[in-house]
Amino acid sequence: MAGPKKWTEELIADRVKAGRGRGTGKNYSPWLTVQEFSSRGTQTRVPSPKLKRTVHTFSYMERSLFLVTEFLPAFVDFQEQYPLDRSITLGAARVLDIQHPRYPRTATPLVMTMDALVTLRGPDGHEQLAGWDVKPARHLLNPRVLAKLSLHRAFCNHIGIPHHLFTEASIPRDVVRNIDWIRMALPKDGELEVVQGLFTVHPAQLLSELAACRTRPTISHFCSQYDKAHKLPLGTGLRVFKLLLWEHRIGVDFSARRIELEPIPQAPWSTSPGITTAPAPVTSLPSVGTPTLATLQVHPTEVVLPLTTSPAKKVA
Repeated sequence: MAGPKKWTEELIADRVKAGRGRGTGKNYSPWLTVQEFSSRGTQTRVPSPKLKRTVHTFSYMERSLFLVTEFLPAFVDFQEQYPLDRSITLGAARVLDIQHPRYPRTATPLVMTMDALVTLRGPDGHEQLAGWDVKPARHLLNPRVLAKLSLHRAFCNHIGIPHHLFTEASIPRDVVRNIDWIRMALPKDGELEVVQGLFTVHPAQLLSELAACRTRPTISHFCSQYDKAHKLPLGTGLRVFKLLLWEHRIGVDFSARRIELEPIPQAPWSTSPGITTAPAPVTSLPSVGTPTLATLQVHPTEVVLPLTTSPAKKVA
């Protein structure tokens, strides 16, 4: 860690005072940030067009969890590196007879952090909050890792939300890669429309021509023909197609190796931004097109944690 060499209660109090681990949406400030740690693993700062801020992830899988949840139509918020109230985790440790983590070379109890609190909008329109921890499956064979996760789950039980585990088996890598591919088309900060109507006129125009197409060429071929027909720079049509995917106005098979080599999707589909069907449960990635398209699921890993009793009623 490139931050404090020795954690103290005073330093923790300063972080709390500075608003670390507080706020929502664009005003959220994670308890830990990428720049506070030495280079280790895949640590990235991911600009989020929906949150209007940068999200800090400490591994490829944490980044994958963020990309998948942010892409959901039901997405509301993502609070990474979320600090857990020590009065709850310390109380849970006593109840469960688990040794609470401490900062290295100190007697200071660690402020445990959950990888993310994710807020999605449920089918009834109400916001649903869930805690997510990200672990490689092999780490779940370690009893100490499971004990710490039990404290995280106890915290979630205490505040009345579900707790899920995300592993490499939770979502196909091609789905993450395809979402990454779509995000590359999003407008950059301060970007001007080099092509007139790129973000305003062409999405509706391309959607209309998709609906009128009576053959099933590949997406790549259709978009290149669109560029030729409208005398646009090569690649413009494909970028517009990605924007339509981002807005959930059309849908494709996200598990495909390369989306652009798939046949164009068939109508009917939604012709307005967003999706009108009810989103799937909190732990799933819903269909992003017509009901005939495959539904992709985010599969939480089910692990029996050494949580023998709910601390919700016992921990003050």
